Amino acid sequence: MRIQGLGYIGFHAPDLSAWKPFAEQTLGFAPAAGPGGDDVRGEDASAGAGGASLFYRLDERRWRIAIHRSATPGLAYVGWELTDAAALAQASEHLAACGVAVDRSIDPAMRGVAGVLRFVDPSGNPHELFHGAATAPGEPFVSPAGVSGFVTRNGMGHVLIVVPDAPAAEAWYARVLGLRTTDRMDMGLGKRAIFMRTNARHHALAVTDVLPEPCFHHLMVEAQTLEDVGVAWDRAQKQNAPVMMTIGQHANDPMLSFYLTCPSGCGIEFGAGGTLVDDARWQIREVGPDELWGHRGPTMDQIEAGGGRA
Repeated sequence: MRIQGLGYIGFHAPDLSAWKPFAEQTLGFAPAAGPGGDDVRGEDASAGAGGASLFYRLDERRWRIAIHRSATPGLAYVGWELTDAAALAQASEHLAACGVAVDRSIDPAMRGVAGVLRFVDPSGNPHELFHGAATAPGEPFVSPAGVSGFVTRNGMGHVLIVVPDAPAAEAWYARVLGLRTTDRMDMGLGKRAIFMRTNARHHALAVTDVLPEPCFHHLMVEAQTLEDVGVAWDRAQKQNAPVMMTIGQHANDPMLSFYLTCPSGCGIEFGAGGTLVDDARWQIREVGPDELWGHRGPTMDQIEAGGGRA
């Protein structure tokens, strides 16, 4: 299987009204029409689990981020992009051969794609494979908060999942999804953070067992400039957005970013300046847990209590 990158993501939230200012005014995501193209601009009463949904654009795609009304907040799905229908059919066969149950009951129109299937990882996180995402020709991305744009040519960002056993998760994602390991980070006390890629982006997925409870931890979106990050950090402070980790810089990416807690209870990392990987030359690195600077807050306190820094 050859995944092209992280294509879209969906969250559940009981209160969609809390998401609108967070997504639009703090992070600068652009309200979008629903996957079918109906001009609902951010709310589609037919597409969500249990009611209305919000959709947001980051680029020329019709949507990248969805929030569906649900009594229980959290992750709804992570969408991984494939090239075409043949790749999706081959992926379905590969998943079945790996003993992974495949759900093909999702209507592709619900995602605005040509084809889609769904499966669940060993920690219970729902994933989707898709191809043929709809674009919005003639509608350039315009951020309501003035963000210059987002870097999506190698996928829309990355996700971090907290798992019971990071090496076991690494092996599963390599065998089942074909992800390639970029870095392994020693977090101390036998805990690890492992960074895996699908293309030149340093990582599309990271897994760690340093935090106490398995969960979906965060989505990262990459802005085009460091100025976008600094101005967004100022907005977040002025708007009293809940900070998960303060602005800082990772040692291994080395992304400059900050983390906020979104209304679905997980994190959104807003960053810029991530490194690109040359597949032909890259060798897996064993790295330490230190940040270059910053990234303080409740999550870092948990990380340090669990064994190290990430």
